[in-house]
Parts: sequence; structure tokens; C-alpha cells
Amino acid sequence: MKILLVRPNPPKYTIGLKHIMVCEPLELEYVAAGIQGHNVEILDMILEKDLRGKLRSFQPDIVGTGSYITGVNVVKDICCEAKAFNPKVLTMVGGVHATLAPGDFSDPHIDVIAMGEGAALAGRIIANYDRGQSLETIPGLAFPDGPSLRFSPPGTLAVDVKNLPLPRRSLIEKYKNRYYYLFHQPVTLVKTIFGCPFTCNFCFCWRLTGGNVYLRSAESVVEEIQQIESRDIYFVDDTFFVDINRLRKLRDLIRERRIEKDYLAYAHTDFIVKHPGIIRDWAEIGLKACIVGLESPRDDELLNYEKKATVTLNTEAVEILRKNKVDVYGSFIVDPGWTKKDFARLGDYIEKTGIYYTVIQPLTPLPGTTIFSRFENTLTVDRGDYEIWDMQHALLPTRLPLKEFYRQIRKLYIRKILDIGRARRLQLRTAPPVWSKKYLRLVWGGVRVMLSLRKAHLHAKYLASARGRDGRAGLAGHPKENDKR
Repeated sequence: MKILLVRPNPPKYTIGLKHIMVCEPLELEYVAAGIQGHNVEILDMILEKDLRGKLRSFQPDIVGTGSYITGVNVVKDICCEAKAFNPKVLTMVGGVHATLAPGDFSDPHIDVIAMGEGAALAGRIIANYDRGQSLETIPGLAFPDGPSLRFSPPGTLAVDVKNLPLPRRSLIEKYKNRYYYLFHQPVTLVKTIFGCPFTCNFCFCWRLTGGNVYLRSAESVVEEIQQIESRDIYFVDDTFFVDINRLRKLRDLIRERRIEKDYLAYAHTDFIVKHPGIIRDWAEIGLKACIVGLESPRDDELLNYEKKATVTLNTEAVEILRKNKVDVYGSFIVDPGWTKKDFARLGDYIEKTGIYYTVIQPLTPLPGTTIFSRFENTLTVDRGDYEIWDMQHALLPTRLPLKEFYRQIRKLYIRKILDIGRARRLQLRTAPPVWSKKYLRLVWGGVRVMLSLRKAHLHAKYLASARGRDGRAGLAGHPKENDKR
């Protein structure tokens, strides 16, 4: 059989990081690795828009796709397009949001929803379908049935890391040099840990594996790294620095095999402060940057987020990273109750700590987080306006007028990131020359984010107007089933 795996393109009003990064669809590469004996192709619609042309040329029997919450309508439209091309095509949807909120994908054009680890589930779905056997015997699936869902027996959220196949990167060979993260290009994603040991209430990552953490062996990780051509490696674990013994073994293997790569990874400030030596060692073998969830310059907010950190701890962690010449990519959460003084406090903290790479996100009660139920009845946007659930739009009532709220975010970005002189003063390890193509691309991406934020206070109104005209159709940019072809 022919299986087409499709990575959706970001919707029109989604802001997020789409203007400053395009990373490979690692989740689809893992799904493809779990499919044996069939012809599989990946279409990355961020880089290649012609879904209809691909359907005509490839003639798939199965179309698989998935997304975070922002892409729900795009996923539905992809499946609609596939069914319009050939009603016999099996459409399957998986991924993070399908696992956490499968009901959002209840749509007549979707045949099956996979909840859990995609590589194993996709392989079982395709094997049963190929043999003409029922899919409803496979645990962990849901099937749209009118406005509701029909479920197979409960599945497991466990990840079998010992038998996990390596991702099939050969399927994105034609795209590989176009993937980048900020200044890291070309960059390859590597996942070494499934799950997160921390239980921050604004994050769903730890819930995807039922609160458990599954670590690949150091040997398997190093073997994968050795097969990768690109110098830049982005460890996309929810937090890479977890098990000190495993990190030491990885360090030793990288040294023994004389692997020369540059690494970007997530880290929790608690680990950094407790183990400055391992940070030093990893800086020596290629760690160039750490993504750190600093979240707030206020201890009371960190406590409310169940972050298990303090401002003092966070500041010490940043100092340790900078001492070892590891750039800090800091993320912060903006509470909807903030005033101008609170924004100014954050600006002062960013300046004090010398952080350049900054992501500023309004508090977003995503489905699947423990705070969702707390805020569900106070949302200021429609639950179905998926594309603005991007952690850049304010979804809760703000103390400041909404337009001013976004203006304060823009001011911070302009003063901290778009200030070229500041970037030069901070002597960033990962930054190319200011007038290089990569740097100018980041600046232009930042400008595009600013332009999007200028209109962000109107996006919910635009979506409501579109809904009033023709329902959900057209919001994601794909044709409806009854469009002329």
C-alpha cells in the first residue's frame, strides 16, 4: 500500500515561532519508521503546499496527519481533501493533541484517531487495514461517529524505548537543508527522552506518558548522532538534563568516539544549579545553547505555576550557563493580570540576566493541562478557534486593555531582541555576524511577529466573523469538499 504522511502548514492567525524556525517533522519520521513493507512518503506542507498535486501523483491508500491544537482545522481540511480525491482513502490522525483531546478531531472526513505513541499505533493500524481486519480491536484508538467518538479498548501511554526504531530521515532528504531553528541550520532533531519528571500546571508534556519518564540508552542515542550529517543537533526532549549518570555516559561516549557536533537542549534550572560540573563538561563537547523555562521574575507566580524553582535559583542557573559560554533561550509567561509595572519588571530581569533569546507567552490554559478546567469558563475566545491557541494570543481576560497588553509584549521584543547593539554587547555564542543572511532572517522573522502582534487583539473577531459566514470552512486555507476541482 501507499501511505502519505502530511505535516500541516500553520494557519493564518497562528503566531508562535513559525517566522523564526522550521524544524523537521520528527513525529512523522517515527511513524514512518513503524511502518514495514509499504511505500511511505512525507509531505511537509510548511515547505511544499500542493497537497492536491501530491495526492494525484502518489495516489495514496492511506493519509496520516496530526498537529498541536493550533492545527486542528488544518488537519480536518487535509482529511477532507484526501476524501474528496478518493473516498476510499483511510484517513488517520495522531499526535499530541489527538492524545489529549481526541474529541476535537471528531469529523466525518477522519476515519481513525490514534491516542499515544505514534510509531507503534500507526504500524498496527496499517497492518490490520491491509489484512482487512477490524481496527476497533487495537487499543488506544477513537473513531468519529457523528458528533461523538467511539473508542476501542484503552491503550497504554508507555513508550517502548528499547525497541523504538530510528526515525526515517531519508523521507525528508529533499527538505533537510531548509530546516532551521533560529541560527541553527541545517539542524537535526533527536529525541532521547519521552515524558517529563516535572509537573508544571501550565504544561501537558508530563501527562502524555502518564507521568512516567522513558529514557533511551546512551548507546542508542550516540549511534543515532553518528548517523547524522548536520553539525547542529537539537535535543527535543521536554528536559534533556535529567539523569546525571546517563549524561555522564553520553559525554564519555561522545568523547571516546570523537564526535564533533553542536548541541541545543532543554534544561530545568534546578538541575543546572545542582550539577554545574555536567554543564561545564557538556559545554566542552559542544553544548551551545539551553532552552530554559524561567517563566516569571516573581516567586509567587513561580509557586502558582508549580514550577519548583525560585527567581534566585533561575538567576543562578543563567549565570552558570553564561559562565560556560552557553547561550540561554529563556521563555516567560505573562499573567493576564499584569500591569505596565509587571511588564517593566520582566524587562529589567531580562536585562539584568543578559538574556537575548526570549519567548514571551500569555498564560494559556491548554487542554490537557491541569489548569484548563480552572479557566475553561473564563475564556475570552471560542474553544473552536484553535489557531489562536498558540501561546501568543491572550485567551483570558486581561487587566490592561487587550491592545495595550499586546503592545507591552511588542515593546519587550523590540527592546530585547531587535536591538542589534544589544546582541553585539552580549557576545552570543550561537549568533552569526549581524549582517549575515541568518541574522537578517531572524530580524525579519521578528518583524513579522511584531506585525502579527499588532493585529492580535482583532484575530478572535476575524475568526468569529468567518464562522458566522460559513462555519469552520476556509479558516485553515484548504478547500471544502464541495469546491469545484
